[in-house]
Amino acid sequence: MLFSELPSIRRKVNYSFIESEKIMMGKQSKLLVVEDNRETQLLIKVALRNEYDVHIVNSADEAIVLLSKNHFELVLLDLNLNGQGNGKSILKNIREKMHNSELPVVITTAYDLSLEDKKYFEEYANGFVQKPFDKKILLNSIKQILVKN
Repeated sequence: MLFSELPSIRRKVNYSFIESEKIMMGKQSKLLVVEDNRETQLLIKVALRNEYDVHIVNSADEAIVLLSKNHFELVLLDLNLNGQGNGKSILKNIREKMHNSELPVVITTAYDLSLEDKKYFEEYANGFVQKPFDKKILLNSIKQILVKN
């Protein structure tokens, strides 16, 4: 090996290390985002696009179809879908009808939760992120949950 070849080898090693680190940090993780607000969809997509393979749907029906046909590492689930189902029914479907207690689900909402809903989500969801959310908080929440699972 020639001494002049060392910098290019070092670049290749650094690149491989960076790629490995991205994979370890979730680059390959496939996330389903269930969100009906277009602006929030765009914010989430921009926040997560460099870290995850993001799939976005607008309704409960679309979410159930995708979940039945695909494997996702995590679901980011809005509670209020403006007449197109709701997050609680999707979560219930995932846990009971699909018998998928292992799929991590993170709840998002801009509204305060009732005591009953808080108890339900503490038992059946893996996390909660209040809207409007900060990009760092969203990313950290997702990473922490994926590392646990």
